[in-house]
Amino acid sequence: MHKLKIALLACVIMIFGCSTPGIKKDVSVVSPEEVPEKIKPVRLSEFTIGPGDTIEIMVWRHNDLSKKIRVDQYGRLVYPPIGEIEVNGISISRLRDIIKEGLSKYFVDPKVSISVVSIYSQKVYVLGEVKRPGVFNFTMPIRAIEAVSLAGGFTPDAKGESVIVIRGDRKKPELIRLDLESVFKGGNIKQNIYLQAGDIVYVPSTYISDVSKFARYLSDILKPVLMLEAGIIRSPRVEDIIQ
Repeated sequence: MHKLKIALLACVIMIFGCSTPGIKKDVSVVSPEEVPEKIKPVRLSEFTIGPGDTIEIMVWRHNDLSKKIRVDQYGRLVYPPIGEIEVNGISISRLRDIIKEGLSKYFVDPKVSISVVSIYSQKVYVLGEVKRPGVFNFTMPIRAIEAVSLAGGFTPDAKGESVIVIRGDRKKPELIRLDLESVFKGGNIKQNIYLQAGDIVYVPSTYISDVSKFARYLSDILKPVLMLEAGIIRSPRVEDIIQ
């Protein structure tokens, strides 16, 4: 395990160097009160496909064309006889129309149905002073404290009153500071916001008094996330990099 960590650390240095390019420090800072409570359970009709998701395509009376396919890390899938299809961010109904149109070149009025077998694209990252930092998938709305619980809870060194949620574009993210201690002690539920897919929950070991100055540390925090999203490393090895 020690040799593995050294090898992975060398990989980080070779690929990213001393800093991660493209990450800006002119981040926007948002208070929990400004975060809208609009997260609802995702309906299948509203679900958008992302990397890692597995779908099942079924074509009536053509069993040879019925397949389970996993979307690759770039948001693409290969479905014969159509070939490669860009599916990242499109809905199930849109994909059904694309496949139906493609098969119409070979069959008359093909009957196509698509179902979701497993969801991997809906995930959050929990890093810093938690017992099991890593990547966690969800299929129902998830709040900040639930994500921390999935990561085993705070370590003794955690500053739960100064948790940072990193949201949005990795090059110019939005930062939200949460006082999760106040949720436990006083029931301040406004601090326990709903998370969005791709959010990074970072639990620091020191109190962060100025969130805008925290941006200087973003490159180090985002390195393992960018590597994972680029497919350079995969779980569970990501845990070694994070720690």
